[in-house]
Amino acid sequence: MEKVIQFIRNNYLTLLLGLFFYLLFFYYNATGSSICDCESTENFKPNYSGGHHSVNSFYHK
Repeated sequence: MEKVIQFIRNNYLTLLLGLFFYLLFFYYNATGSSICDCESTENFKPNYSGGHHSVNSFYHK
């Protein structure tokens, strides 16, 4: 237990920074927001030909 406490004391800044980014990630996931605004900048339009479309239609810049 003493090694764990010593580790936290030696690395508290790194642990706080990691916790901050984890909580930021969790906040964006919980609210349904995304970090980048993909919908407003998206210009990809899938090609539909004969009722068939590509299986992999995901596109991100």
